[in-house]
Amino acid sequence: MSNECNIVRDLLPLYAEHMASSDTAEFVEAHLKGCAACSAELARIREPQPLYAEHMASNDTAEFVEAHLKGCAACSAELVRIREPQPAWKGSDAAALRRIGRKMKIRRMQTVVMTALFAMALFVSLAAMLDAPVYLPYREGRVTLAKTQDGALLLTFDEAVKDFRCTVYEDPNGGDFYCCDVSTWTSAWAERFAGERGGLSAVVATEQEKPIRVVYVPNDGTALVSLAQYDPHAEDPIKEDVRVLSGVELPRLTLGYYALFAIAACAVLAVLRFAARKRAACRVWIERIGLYPIAYLISHFAVAGIDWATYSLVRDFARIVFLSLLLYGGLLLAHGIRRQRRESRAIDG
Repeated sequence: MSNECNIVRDLLPLYAEHMASSDTAEFVEAHLKGCAACSAELARIREPQPLYAEHMASNDTAEFVEAHLKGCAACSAELVRIREPQPAWKGSDAAALRRIGRKMKIRRMQTVVMTALFAMALFVSLAAMLDAPVYLPYREGRVTLAKTQDGALLLTFDEAVKDFRCTVYEDPNGGDFYCCDVSTWTSAWAERFAGERGGLSAVVATEQEKPIRVVYVPNDGTALVSLAQYDPHAEDPIKEDVRVLSGVELPRLTLGYYALFAIAACAVLAVLRFAARKRAACRVWIERIGLYPIAYLISHFAVAGIDWATYSLVRDFARIVFLSLLLYGGLLLAHGIRRQRRESRAIDG
């Protein structure tokens, strides 16, 4: 027996049950035309067996059926139709298997994308925690002021400062000068991975050549510190005026309001889902919408923790939204995969 015969005989059960692909069926049929032994093996596989031989009916049932077939042309014709070989991979069986294959491929792709989204969300969460600003209190030498050759104000920071923010604005009380609020911070990422980054500086330039009042904002609940008054027209442009002011920079509570809104949205959607428990299509859409407030709350605690107050609202909110979108995409895919599996189990059951 040749190797080709061995291969064909391995494929004959699939070919006989019409489960081989069109290419495989053509290969088997071409071989059968010139191989009597394999053709005989196919005939043996297709040879009808008594029902009781397959343990699908008792002896009494088999005798009853055979006796009935002798006098019933319709049932005999139906038996012949059932036993009649069908062309391989034609009709609804092939289409059904192709649909199953496509569904399995889509499900695998969904699983890969979901895993990638959750991995990205985990990475963003870790980055947000490591890069969270740790604001530095004021100490002597934290910020040094000087005048540049162009007449602008130069701020130089000590080695502990890994990042800073300078906000310049006109005096809100109508004074003829600018205010410059300075905040400095470090982070776990900068301390462990950024190396010897330090000695940062910034040039403060204004539209009009008016004095600039520099104030240090600690962002830790302590009082503001006045550093100096800079006047580009004065003979001595920098007049140091280090003193503690009465004002305190308060944190923003906006993130807390957003989190409360997300909690309220979850509660409302939970009630709506319960009310629509007998309407499958409506319930699915409510579940999909409800996944975003859940993703937002998870992102909020990953970025801001349990402290809802923040001194860096724009930064924290942007990271929460970005992380929540990643989580929402992953949760949507997980929800779809879970629903498909539940439907498959219901069909199989």
